[in-house]
Amino acid sequence: MRVALRPRLVRIMAAIAIAASMPCCRESGRGADGGGPPDYLPPCAQILFVSNKDAPPGDPRRTEIYSMDATGGNVARITYSVCHHFILGVDASHRYIVASRAETDTDAPAGLGDEDRRSIWIIDLADGLEWRLTSQLDHAEGRTFSPDGEWVVFSMKLASQGEDQMDLYKIRRDGADLARLTNTLTCIESDAAWSHDGSRIAYAFLDGLAADPRFVLNTMAPDGTDIRLVYDGGPGVATAAFPPGNFDPAWSPDDQWIVFERAVQYTSADPENFGSGIWHIQKVRSDGSTAIALDLSAAGGHSDRAEYLPSFSADGTRIVFGAVCEANPLDQSFVDILSMAPDGAGLVRLTFAQPNKSNMYPV
Repeated sequence: MRVALRPRLVRIMAAIAIAASMPCCRESGRGADGGGPPDYLPPCAQILFVSNKDAPPGDPRRTEIYSMDATGGNVARITYSVCHHFILGVDASHRYIVASRAETDTDAPAGLGDEDRRSIWIIDLADGLEWRLTSQLDHAEGRTFSPDGEWVVFSMKLASQGEDQMDLYKIRRDGADLARLTNTLTCIESDAAWSHDGSRIAYAFLDGLAADPRFVLNTMAPDGTDIRLVYDGGPGVATAAFPPGNFDPAWSPDDQWIVFERAVQYTSADPENFGSGIWHIQKVRSDGSTAIALDLSAAGGHSDRAEYLPSFSADGTRIVFGAVCEANPLDQSFVDILSMAPDGAGLVRLTFAQPNKSNMYPV
């Protein structure tokens, strides 16, 4: 679950750690404008992300999906659509992408952007086919497959039925067997992430009736039972767009750790990082045994930014994430993708967006 104006300027990225090292990529031979089927995934692709680098002049915020290698090189455009892309994920075979897309301009301002209602799509990179899994009349967001690639877990608000809360669902990749995992009128469940062994789903949970509402991290069995608290973190910091708490959990390859982001500072009179505040990437044990989270942003010395959507590389040696940085002088600011070691050190900036452009979003 992310922002309208940390403007998904925060999640204008989706970096998804894919594979380990592979041979080099190719440049797409297609022009940047117009819709059409997706390109295949280049063999050297190790990260997926979304960017407005090729957005049409009349719709400058609209984002498409791109791939790159682990160093930020060999960038290739994957989708050629008329949609706006949010978070995304890839299955273990690297054939299918699950993407959250806005197709219709549902909310101001004019043009497709982070504020618009979205639905879940599957992109088949082998056949060049795409299909929607959820109705355009509802509001859905998700980025994770089951380990066998057969299921997608996601959050959805059934606006078409008058519902106002986000619950968790799962659905087969072909659109069959939609199953509701939660049904909580006073709560919010979002940011679902399937463990690599398939036994648990991590997610962000807010109890609307709590004395001090905040998002905590829970896990559940794939059928919605056996709910367990993984990490609370205390009252936390609220921003203009989000309640306090923990967001966007992602599992380490061995399923022993969960990384996530959390707001740590928000100056209401003049919010940091273009209105986003300061968000840190943190890490906890997935079994719920962590008393105090490991703050990777602080440990690595990059604690002044809004850092979002962390995800591990396939070998567990790097964490990729997006960052919004408002710098002084202003021309040193950026909305880009970075990576770091699992302890927060070894920070590397992978993308360098042009002015008024953004790269973002990991799984």
